[in-house]
Amino acid sequence: MKTYILSIISLLVMAGFRLSAQPLNRSTPDAMLKAAQEAEATGNPYAALEYYEDVYQETKDKAINVKIALLNFDLRDYQRAERLLSRIVLRDRRSEYTELKFWYAMTLKYNGKYADAEDIFTQYISEGQDAALIAAAKREIAGCKLGRKARQPENLLVNNLGKKANSPQTEASPSYSSGELYFSSVAAKEIITLDGKEGDWFTKIYTAAPAGQTAEYGEPTPLGTQINREGWHQGNVSITADGKTMYFTRVELENNFVKTSRIFFAQKGADGWGAANEVAGVNGEFVAKHPCEGELFGERVLFFVANIPGGKGGFDIYYAPKKSAGVFGLPVNLGEVINTPGEEASPFYQDGKLYFSSNGHPSIGGMDVFESQWNGSVWSAPAPLPAGINTSVDDLFYTRSSDGMSGFLVSNRPGPNNLKSKTCCDDIYFWEIERIKVQLLATTFRVRRKTEKVNPPLEGCTVQVVDVSDANPLNVDTKTNPAANDFSFTLLPDRSYMLIAEREGYVSDTLAFNTTGIKKSTTVDKKMTLRAKRPPKPRVVRRDEPIRLNSIYYDFDKADILPDAEKDLQFLVDLMNQYPDMKIELSSHTDAQGRDEYNESLSQRRADSAKTWMVAKGIVAERIVAVGYGEKFILNRCKNGVECPDEEHRFNRRTEFKIIAGPTSITIEEEVPASEGKE
Repeated sequence: MKTYILSIISLLVMAGFRLSAQPLNRSTPDAMLKAAQEAEATGNPYAALEYYEDVYQETKDKAINVKIALLNFDLRDYQRAERLLSRIVLRDRRSEYTELKFWYAMTLKYNGKYADAEDIFTQYISEGQDAALIAAAKREIAGCKLGRKARQPENLLVNNLGKKANSPQTEASPSYSSGELYFSSVAAKEIITLDGKEGDWFTKIYTAAPAGQTAEYGEPTPLGTQINREGWHQGNVSITADGKTMYFTRVELENNFVKTSRIFFAQKGADGWGAANEVAGVNGEFVAKHPCEGELFGERVLFFVANIPGGKGGFDIYYAPKKSAGVFGLPVNLGEVINTPGEEASPFYQDGKLYFSSNGHPSIGGMDVFESQWNGSVWSAPAPLPAGINTSVDDLFYTRSSDGMSGFLVSNRPGPNNLKSKTCCDDIYFWEIERIKVQLLATTFRVRRKTEKVNPPLEGCTVQVVDVSDANPLNVDTKTNPAANDFSFTLLPDRSYMLIAEREGYVSDTLAFNTTGIKKSTTVDKKMTLRAKRPPKPRVVRRDEPIRLNSIYYDFDKADILPDAEKDLQFLVDLMNQYPDMKIELSSHTDAQGRDEYNESLSQRRADSAKTWMVAKGIVAERIVAVGYGEKFILNRCKNGVECPDEEHRFNRRTEFKIIAGPTSITIEEEVPASEGKE
């Protein structure tokens, strides 16, 4: 029963074939049964299904009904298979069809009914007789548990390529290169009847280009006869990352079943793809398919799938070291970490990771896509990709772009254009991780006067956005709006930012925020409020009198000099240049968050950071004594044990200076600062 499903997975041929036959309207049930068995033996399940249904209508034979149910399962009509098997299994009071419970449970799983499937699998484990199926049922229960928890990430988008690229038959092995998508298909809209009039019914390799800005692709075009050889089925196409080499399979059928499947390659020149040649080293007296170049042990290799005798079971993934173009060494099985007694398929390698499909590891569907990391000597335990990539049915031929943000896959999830049932046939899907866009809308206001009820808009400001996530702050953008008070910026997720608003005649306003935890595109609103400056007034500063530098603040747990601090530090540099014999103490203070000894160390780093900035501007290091006082001098209520918002804590994260040598007093012009507690 599995042979047919495996031919679909291989995309060596598609299910939509049937032999021509004489009408059997007046034939006996025995004749119809013989016709059904012959159709099934020659790989024509659709024709066999019709004949079996005719037999059942005449005989009501339960054994024929079982055959019909299992054929529907083989043809991946899981809804109909579930209905038929449920009637047989749930009415089986004499326990004649206990072994069918496994397949009934599988239909429930494929239809996404994980809890019900888990119950039936559990029953089968206690009642069944087939040791291999009992072991499989235990694995399937683990998969059902995964399925019950699986949730598609909000930023993962998966879309069908559309009815032009995807025919009602099966498409497979998408490989994107140089603006074109290569894939294999029979590209037929109806079941193909092999009656001598079927014409060219062979699977070919096609190309298609994107149709506009959507996920859909245009009409496919078959490659020439140098690739698509007449009388053979071509499939399993894979283009190397440099776009210069194509691998694919050529398949010969016998009675609609695979007789030979061998891997070929072609190289691309100035005039397009050259003639195909059989690769050396990996073909043999076995089915070889799903080729894909990769790297192991520092050398290029060819990954491929084969049923070489002595493997782990079914089809396994192998690799063969590349010796030259089209020539490879002996195949090596990837081992039991990757390969299972089940089926492995469609390997894809990128940056030390192998992506492949398997039904031998616990899966939420049939064939799920898994990921395994190569550490230079061994593969990590395969991990399933998230829901959306994987579904309750079959998901194969997963690929990804160089940045890992998009790619293609093949699935028989319900699509827009199927041949016989919603899940009969594989379509190509495009997946992408939505590139999260964080839009910042900053608005500027003036501090209201006593006669005003609200802070009025302030036009003509300049707003600067600085990325302060790393040790070296990076200016993101600076915008000036002479006629309005709104400013728009595009930011990145998981970053820390400083927002600075300035206007001539006003005290600048600063605001710290971050985009941590944002999982989808969103707009962040920030309001900036500026206070009109009062005329500066002279102030006499005497020795040992601490003077606060109003713009020098710090983010929590950081010692970096933020961009808005440079103005005050430059003021201090100019002052020391004005009084060349002056020596100062430059002190830094923290808030009360954290341990006392840690805060003292942090404040020392902050003071040292401010001193380093000034020394870089030409001030002799010996003229500055940097001192960190930690949380010894808290200026507001935010002492140990008191809960405060960050803007109040931040008021204590400050830098001050005082004269400790040189002039006994100096005169400075001091601007009136913003309101107390405001950043």
